[in-house]
Amino acid sequence: MEETEKSMGTDTGNELRTTPLHTWHKAAGANMADFGGYEMPLWYPAGTRQEHLAVLTAAGLFDTCHMASLKVEGRDALALLQHCFTRDIAGLQDGRCVYGAFLNEEGHCLDDALVYRYGAGDFGVVVNAGMGPVIAAWLGRHAAGREVELRDLSGALGKIDIQGPAAARILAPLLEDASVLSDMVYFSFKGRPDDDSTVRLKTGEPLLLSRSGYTGEFGFEIFLAPEATPGLWQALLETGRELGLLPCGLAARDSLRAGAVLPLSHQDIGGWKFLGHPWPF
Repeated sequence: MEETEKSMGTDTGNELRTTPLHTWHKAAGANMADFGGYEMPLWYPAGTRQEHLAVLTAAGLFDTCHMASLKVEGRDALALLQHCFTRDIAGLQDGRCVYGAFLNEEGHCLDDALVYRYGAGDFGVVVNAGMGPVIAAWLGRHAAGREVELRDLSGALGKIDIQGPAAARILAPLLEDASVLSDMVYFSFKGRPDDDSTVRLKTGEPLLLSRSGYTGEFGFEIFLAPEATPGLWQALLETGRELGLLPCGLAARDSLRAGAVLPLSHQDIGGWKFLGHPWPF
């Protein structure tokens, strides 16, 4: 119960929070460290080099439950995001997501993010660990006079990323309807992490399946209920064992994103002018 409360975002003072997969990481011999207020795996016994190569040649599995999520709903949800986000999302279609950033009045980057459009006046926003309250407050500040509801879902969702050329082959046997993978273009998504989802695991759990990731490789980001996360993690490892799937820590995530020239928030972009960098978003 203690671990569940921490993984759901309960205030634990100075104690590090944990994800629903924390027990598995420890049992697997992961080297753990503080990242964004969470105790997260840096690497497993295979080592960072092998984990990095697995994503390039087969597939890697990442615990990203520490990422924060927001829900932005209402008649003026689009107007609010259009005002605060660096990307023009006026033409964003249902079932598509887009990458960009939130800046303050000084032009400094508060955080980078993905914005998901579920439908008219119905958006999801994914930001970095610990940034849910910050971005929620920032959007709330600019929501004055607008018809919009903001909900910080930090800790209320589980998230697993499977990245690499074998990702779809590993994921497909676990889906209730594997045909959902057939026409997913880059930065598209299907389903939602609630009972209204059109995408489910064979075990019945609803999920949001996003054709995106932070490695530069083919793959998916999977959002689902925290309590369903350990079961999916174990099932993916078992399905992918013969295809070369490895669990991957933050070190491989960092080396892969650097190789793909993707920015690390608060290191490559952060509390300084949002200019003089190679990213057009």
